[in-house]
Amino acid sequence: MKRLLTLALCLALLCPAAAAAEGEEALWTRTEGDGSYVTIRLPCPQGEELDWSERQWLAVRYADTGEPVPLTSDYQRGFLFATVPAEDAGRPLEAFQGEEHHFPDCTTVWQGHAYYDEPGGTEELYLRGVIQGDQTGNLNPDAALTRAEAFALICRLLSLEPGGDPGYADVSPGDWYYETASAARAAGIAAADTRFNPGRTVTRGEFTVMLARAMEYVGWLTIPETGSAGAMGLADAGDLPGWALGAYQAFDGQGLSIVTWRPTGETDPNYGEPEVERLAEWDKPATRGEVITFLDNARVLLPWYPSQAAIDWGFDREMPEVDGSTSTYPYTTAVYGALFDNYRNHPQFPESHSKSHESYERLISGEVDFLFAATLPSEELKAQAEAAGVELECVPIAYDAMVFFTNAENAIDGLTRQQIQDIYVYGKYANWNQVGGPDAELLPYRRNADSGSHALMEQYFLEGGKLSLSPDVHNVLTSYAMSSALTDVAQALRTDPPAYAMGYSVYYYYVNSYWLLGDVNGGGELKLLAVDGVLPSDETIADGSYPLAGYNYAVFRADESEDSPARRLAAFMLSAAGQDCVRNAGFGPLSNDPLADFEAANPGCMVETILPAEAGGYVVLSRAGEDGSLRASYLVRGDAGWGELQQAECPPPGAEPLSAAVLKTRGSTLLFGQIRESTACTVRLTYGGGQTARCRLEAYAGQSFHLLLDGSPELEKLELLQGGQVLYSRTDFS
Repeated sequence: MKRLLTLALCLALLCPAAAAAEGEEALWTRTEGDGSYVTIRLPCPQGEELDWSERQWLAVRYADTGEPVPLTSDYQRGFLFATVPAEDAGRPLEAFQGEEHHFPDCTTVWQGHAYYDEPGGTEELYLRGVIQGDQTGNLNPDAALTRAEAFALICRLLSLEPGGDPGYADVSPGDWYYETASAARAAGIAAADTRFNPGRTVTRGEFTVMLARAMEYVGWLTIPETGSAGAMGLADAGDLPGWALGAYQAFDGQGLSIVTWRPTGETDPNYGEPEVERLAEWDKPATRGEVITFLDNARVLLPWYPSQAAIDWGFDREMPEVDGSTSTYPYTTAVYGALFDNYRNHPQFPESHSKSHESYERLISGEVDFLFAATLPSEELKAQAEAAGVELECVPIAYDAMVFFTNAENAIDGLTRQQIQDIYVYGKYANWNQVGGPDAELLPYRRNADSGSHALMEQYFLEGGKLSLSPDVHNVLTSYAMSSALTDVAQALRTDPPAYAMGYSVYYYYVNSYWLLGDVNGGGELKLLAVDGVLPSDETIADGSYPLAGYNYAVFRADESEDSPARRLAAFMLSAAGQDCVRNAGFGPLSNDPLADFEAANPGCMVETILPAEAGGYVVLSRAGEDGSLRASYLVRGDAGWGELQQAECPPPGAEPLSAAVLKTRGSTLLFGQIRESTACTVRLTYGGGQTARCRLEAYAGQSFHLLLDGSPELEKLELLQGGQVLYSRTDFS
């Protein structure tokens, strides 16, 4: 599908065909659960030019009736997501701006000012047609809710339709709740009992079960069949009845429930504030206000939605199964956070990483598709992969390094690589004064053999596994977790007689996890050691001057298809967005943004604009010479950062009123140039069998224009227009 990618610096006027293509592309859809619902993404008319107050009143309605869609998301990065019954998925939808509404009984006037104290979610659910108020217009937030009223709210939220006779002895066709009982029974939200008990007060526990069943019906929640009440963060979890336990467990994992906060009588040792605990009080009547907030929180927090980047890279359809080492888990959270809203609810989001060795084993066995790895595979893992007939592909995605550290009180500031090998491999030294330090016992901590840090020890000091650690090291001081690699060294400090420890890890884990030392009782701070005279830092690791500098990796099986989710995720990590994830995860990106890399490689150039091209690439338009000529450069991500793959030059206009040139990249076409006259005008391009694109120019000479098109359409005619008249036309694009 041809589309206009971007018209930075210009006013884009698309032809109807191109505009329709954009609209069609925006209507992203996803089938929910068993197919009963479909989620549709709609662009907000104002895009991202909205302040918080405007975003609060955005919702979606059916364009044919004006009826609001209850299951509409909050504003998400320029879009709204509407989840509708599958039978309504073909109805036209539109985003709309609602109006602020307050219920009279939630309003207090004091000294001429109105103050509103409404339960959270009230305005949002009113805007979406879920809550309406009583006959006098009041909300009654503190009133207890009946079962019929509770089911009515849920049926409105889910747009449930009646399903015939509900089969309850206490429900008759003339009752106002007849259709509610029918719809709730048909959806399995109301139990198949003999009685509906419409007028009975609903308890917190009953409503929790109702809403859990409703969210499971949509496909946004899974109620576990079995589990332990002790795993929940509720002080009275042990009092929950068996029929409600699964619903509470499902919501507890999302941080959702109706709770009472109660002081414990204890004081938080860190902050000095009174501690409180959460109580379900499942048999307590649920109030209208509590139910409204619970409903709205479920609407907002349970579904996950893809970002534009996720859609562009195909991750909305399928993500690879991701694992990795302990230290690289921030990559996973950063990537999911960039790709999805409510990312922790994504069905493939891992709650944690395995350890380095185990994650490689899972990749080799096919349990996972992709690793974020702090190290290359150890010799043992390479042998396992070879025995399984698996070849691993490792793509550098970030800078990192092996680092050594010691107690801050230790006077020594660095060691040589030879001294480190003498300590860990040959066991030559037992006192720091033997390596230029103070008279104090030297306590070298090692990592367990199946850790990623030990793989680095193999790489840098054990000659690829040909050497072994000294028995004096191997059998004495071992840190079995990445966190304890720091805390063990901190705790080993002794003053009488003096003793200082040393340990090793990876640089960015050390930097990002230094807060762990606050929990060490009696231990001091740590400091990094220089190696061969170079202290590890962001700069010395990136430029390679630190001798133990290396990379973090995206790792996948080499037999992955070219368009597999694993290969796409590796490519994403090398894109500008992926390198932002590296930076946001607290690691060292391989490059700055593409513009910074381009300017570093082209000192003195003046960049006009930078445009996203296909497959994560970019096109830069710049002034390349003293005569004011334009240069278009196609940038792609390589091992050394963003580099120029193709370029085209456009000299200033001569006798003709404009000059133009074309740059064809792997998947896009850029027409660019500049005008001679200082008059307001429009550049119009005809391409691809009659499609047109325009760029409006201001009244000054020498300004540039550009049009970036998807693919390689045939360029037919370029015209310069003023007042509707064609001033100049050309059809030669050689």
